[in-house]
Amino acid sequence: MLGCHRSNVYYKSKAKAKRKAKTDIWLVEEIRKVIKALPEYGTRRITAMLRRRHGISFNRKKIHRIIKERGWQRWKHPYGNRPRVKGLKSVASQVNSRWAIDMTHLFTKKDGWCHLVAVIDCCDRYLVGWRFSKSGKAGISAGALEDALIREKILPGRQPLVIRSDNGLVFGSKRFHETISRYKLTQEYITPYTPEQNGMIERFFRSFKEECVWQQSFETFDEAYNKIADWIDHYNQERPHSALAYATPAEIRRKLVA
Repeated sequence: MLGCHRSNVYYKSKAKAKRKAKTDIWLVEEIRKVIKALPEYGTRRITAMLRRRHGISFNRKKIHRIIKERGWQRWKHPYGNRPRVKGLKSVASQVNSRWAIDMTHLFTKKDGWCHLVAVIDCCDRYLVGWRFSKSGKAGISAGALEDALIREKILPGRQPLVIRSDNGLVFGSKRFHETISRYKLTQEYITPYTPEQNGMIERFFRSFKEECVWQQSFETFDEAYNKIADWIDHYNQERPHSALAYATPAEIRRKLVA
């Protein structure tokens, strides 16, 4: 009459009790001994040590569960010794006291992608050095920095100068560090994913692309090089800068150096 099996009426389903995992006290003690003696070891290495000591094929997941339940996990800090800037903006009150360096890319029809490395003074926005190349190797970034140091007549160890960059591979290369060390400069990296900390050079690249790159189509590397050289000279000598009360970087530089 009800349209269901009579066993559904007679019997009530019971929820199955969760089976508690058995924890061997002696195993906990053995794990603790390994951690105390070798605190740098992770779960896999602890498991391997227990297997070697007792000749038993312990389950690594069981070892991990015991360590996690007792809060014995070791939280490692990321490795690296790069000096971070701690959120400070790239500004300077004196000429040649802080420079910012970065790399950008542009396309030519016949020679493909080319790379521009620029070095700007964070005090007066003057572009002190740059290099344009078909390859994006570390040598181009080190060369641009060396050109700026030679142009500004900066001798090794004679003047405190900070070089700020992002975390690109070319700025952490051996070739770049050799230039930093030879001139006894101070290098600092921005915090990852915070390009505003290197905003001085980022804003320069925006103006460069809006006023030079996006206004024309480059056929060859040589054509792009000549146009870039002309625009950079215009930027330093003739282009009024809003952050400088519409004076040019060269005018401000002459006032500060005088």
